[in-house]
Amino acid sequence: MAEVLVIGAGMAGAIAALSAVRAGAKVIVARRAFGATALSSGAIDVAVDPHARDGVSIEEAAREIARIRRHHPYAILEQKLPRLMESLRFAASALPGLLSPPAETNAVLATSLGTVKPTAMAQLSQIGADLSSLPEETAIVEFALNPLFDARLVAGGLQAAASRAGRTLRIHVIESRWLNEIEDAWKKPAEIAQALDNPSALEKLALEIRSRLPPSARMVLLPPVLGRQSSGAWSKLSSLLNLPCAEVLSASFSVPGLRLQAALDTAIKAAGIDLIEGEVKRGANGFNIGADRTVKPDGVVVATGRFISGGIAKQGVLRETIFGLPVYVGSERVDHRYLGDWLSSRFSEEQRLFRVGIRIDEELRPLNSDGNPFDTRVYAAGSVIGGYDPAADKTGLGVATFTGFLAGESAAKTRTA
Repeated sequence: MAEVLVIGAGMAGAIAALSAVRAGAKVIVARRAFGATALSSGAIDVAVDPHARDGVSIEEAAREIARIRRHHPYAILEQKLPRLMESLRFAASALPGLLSPPAETNAVLATSLGTVKPTAMAQLSQIGADLSSLPEETAIVEFALNPLFDARLVAGGLQAAASRAGRTLRIHVIESRWLNEIEDAWKKPAEIAQALDNPSALEKLALEIRSRLPPSARMVLLPPVLGRQSSGAWSKLSSLLNLPCAEVLSASFSVPGLRLQAALDTAIKAAGIDLIEGEVKRGANGFNIGADRTVKPDGVVVATGRFISGGIAKQGVLRETIFGLPVYVGSERVDHRYLGDWLSSRFSEEQRLFRVGIRIDEELRPLNSDGNPFDTRVYAAGSVIGGYDPAADKTGLGVATFTGFLAGESAAKTRTA
């Protein structure tokens, strides 16, 4: 049995670990801290057709991204794209109480910023708000004393998107007084979500919404705060209101992102995988984790992320932080270059620095500056890989899931001679 060390426990690292276990390996996961997964919307963006054509499948969109962006991981792994949907189904099966299974095409979900976003998979609490299935009469709730969620902004974005699709939505805004104390104005989303883990608080919210709910409403949309620990609060609220409920997608620092990370941690531990908190450093006899653990694995998956989680940092020059691998923006090596060279002063233009990362081959092995694999026992997954901007390309957690799935499987087949 091969022993695999996965460095990083966000979406890429967790899926890599679970994939390696399925392939028969003994797995250890080490992380320094939470990364970008915990800050995400909680939905899984995989691929959006660059030409905005209707009815394009997720796999077809990924292939088109691969065609026009030659440094994107989908381009490097183009021969493996037939397994993209398999990787998404694997992730959904690993988190059955949280994620909806993937459909062939993207859902279109409202965000708290007043926009709509195509996404391949979402949490069960979110997927019901797909624009294509929203009832014509829908209610949306905001907390009157808390300014963090603007229901009118969200409603306007939904109605505009529906109009472009040839639909008419009538959205009723409900100003809930469930949060009715002056200190509630300063409560953060995680604090509100924590309160709603309590069944009695959920019942009070339901009672308050019901008192303001128009009789014509056929669905209720809510801020993304339906439970900090529990992934089933939306279902309980739906039962209490006798109407389907769904959360709007969140911006960063989101409760659904924390919920996703917690579910990944639970899945890792349920699979019998050691999850160790501590910084990972290469040592003379393997890898040192924290102050008192050393492992000498057969295979390694580097899933350390980019800037947020410290997978790429400036160490004299910008480098990948575990092995000191060079990082690139497209085909250009960064080294001592001024980072501002890859940033534009115009917000609407491409920010090339956000595509920075290590290069990989078609087997997900990190490459040296000479274009050869650094070590045939080492694989990479997630945003430590360069060539894509997770947010702008709308492929962030999709790349994490796909590369994690493949890297974990490959690492499990690696044996030290």
